Amino acid sequence: MTRWIFGLCLALLASPAAAFTAVNGVSAFSEGGQGQFEVVSEPGSGPRQIWCAAAQFARFELEAAANTRIYLSRAMATSPRSPRARSASFTIAPNEALKSGPKPGDGGNYSVSLSKLGYNLRLAHAEGFCERIIDDIFD
Repeated sequence: MTRWIFGLCLALLASPAAAFTAVNGVSAFSEGGQGQFEVVSEPGSGPRQIWCAAAQFARFELEAAANTRIYLSRAMATSPRSPRARSASFTIAPNEALKSGPKPGDGGNYSVSLSKLGYNLRLAHAEGFCERIIDDIFD
């Protein structure tokens, strides 16, 4: 519970030049292009936590609507920002190649991917992977 509250405090106190910190403590950074951003993995973070942070960055920093699709534009690998970290890049403004990427359920696979370029989820779907702080406070 303390980790979630700390993460929320960091997100609220962050300056505009600082990273965006999602409710789960995972950070995201604008990559300069319109609608493009990097999500940096934290120890113990899996695909659901990365997609949660991507969704929250798109919603709060890019002001994207809940039905906006988020596309994986760079697979999980060493971060260009920090060689000691792993990250993935996302966009809400995909090129034509990314637009034809796989969606959940294609080929009967419902796993959340961080390796298939163009893999995409609706913002609301990805944000559903975020743990709810209010539940942790009252548990």
